[in-house]
Amino acid sequence: MSVPRKTVLVTGATGKQGGALIQSLLSAPDTAGFNIVAVTRDVTSPRALKLGANFNVSVVDGDIAQPEAIFQKVSPVWGVYSVQVNSDAEEQQGKAIVDAAVAHGVRHFVYSSGDRGGPEKSPVNPTKVKNFAAKHHIEKHLVERAAASPQQMTYTILRPVTFFENLTTDIHGKGFARMWEQMGDKKLQFVSTQDIGRVAAYSFMNPDEYRNGGLTLVGDELTQREAEAMFKAIVGSSMPMAPCPVASTVKFLLKGTVGDMFRWFEHEGYGGDVAACRQLYPGMKDFKAWIEENKEQWS
Repeated sequence: MSVPRKTVLVTGATGKQGGALIQSLLSAPDTAGFNIVAVTRDVTSPRALKLGANFNVSVVDGDIAQPEAIFQKVSPVWGVYSVQVNSDAEEQQGKAIVDAAVAHGVRHFVYSSGDRGGPEKSPVNPTKVKNFAAKHHIEKHLVERAAASPQQMTYTILRPVTFFENLTTDIHGKGFARMWEQMGDKKLQFVSTQDIGRVAAYSFMNPDEYRNGGLTLVGDELTQREAEAMFKAIVGSSMPMAPCPVASTVKFLLKGTVGDMFRWFEHEGYGGDVAACRQLYPGMKDFKAWIEENKEQWS
């Protein structure tokens, strides 16, 4: 007698995290145990069409601001992967999808949050950074609603640190690199979004092992000066950065978001254990491995 496949609803499916999760599930030995539902605002986009070409993946249009409408299209749903874009609506959207999951009998919920000082501090430290605080509030809502849910929904809270993918060739990436450089000798922790997706896949494949816990995900910790030496050795040129006055102005004008975030990096900072994370998840990318894999974008 065949075992019914579990339906996993993935928000942000055409983004880096959601896409990495889907690829990890598809490449797993027991991938046939899952029906993957990829949620996107545009089912005709190249990324959506590429996802839909995969066996075991269905692509549906949906707005995470209206999760009830998404669940009306897909039922029953066993698992949900929830990730939101940093915005003024982040907290409302994150809480709404938790509520919809509980209402529709979801059994396991994986939320992509963010580290706020390590495993002990994160549950009790919202910080003064606006989007960090939103994630803290969503976490609390998830824990409370899951505990009170009729189905006793379990959850996994992933708390990644800064993404390597913030380092890009556009003005945002150059600005980030310069603001990192302005931190001087203070190290900053990073993780690959591919590794976030990989751990998220593990949590769906092993829900009992990951039930009702939080994980700080970190792949490396280094100063911009240390990263610059590796970058130049691999790429052959210096890391592109915005002019100092531009970065300083951005931090001042966006002091409620970017400015507060970099001040937090400098005075408090992430609390991930790089060695422990690499031991737990062999193959976790460090900065050198990530640059080598993505160096063509700077060539």
